[in-house]
Amino acid sequence: MDSTGLLLQFRSDMNDLAVPYLWSDEDVLAYADDAQKMFCRKTDGISDETTPEVVQLAVVPDADRLDLHPSILRIVSAVRTDTGRPVEVINPSDMPKRGWYFDGNTGVLKALVIGSQAHKARLYPKAAETLTVELTVFRLPLLPIVDSEQALEIDEEHHRHLVLWMRHLGYLKADAETFDQGKADDFEARFLRYCENVKAEQRRKDHKTRVVAYGGISITN
Repeated sequence: MDSTGLLLQFRSDMNDLAVPYLWSDEDVLAYADDAQKMFCRKTDGISDETTPEVVQLAVVPDADRLDLHPSILRIVSAVRTDTGRPVEVINPSDMPKRGWYFDGNTGVLKALVIGSQAHKARLYPKAAETLTVELTVFRLPLLPIVDSEQALEIDEEHHRHLVLWMRHLGYLKADAETFDQGKADDFEARFLRYCENVKAEQRRKDHKTRVVAYGGISITN
């Protein structure tokens, strides 16, 4: 399904099939854009380790902070591309227990410190070399949905369920023929329940089964 498919599905579900429509194409496409973004925010988002402008960070000598792509929701890992060695991704509160402080000294990069400023990563220590750090991230869609026949970035199995959020937004339209707070709340709840189920399913897939031996008895958990 693409953006046109979502628009047509919305009109069918809302019984908005006769011209003039109760919801304009522009409104419905805006609902679709918001639905895809909200799905990503409520789940893990879109996994990405290959889009250069998102996952590659260029480090130069004396660099202190780097810009992070605004689509990034969560950084899973970071590695140096020259050696493949990992770079820690930590919060400022993690530094004192390591005995690390921003003292202005330069050295071999040990960590990206995130969380103190939106869309920024601070380097520890300040860079003394030129290198590239490559991230694995979960992110928002890169392009807004603004036109017909636009491809969606989330997996196809979730496309149909975006209409739940679109209907939530549709029933919030401030018009006597469209506004219905009760229905808006119902479709919001249904969409959020779906997202919770998707998130739980993803966590189960990501869970690594471990076998622990106790006195010759193996227990899987």
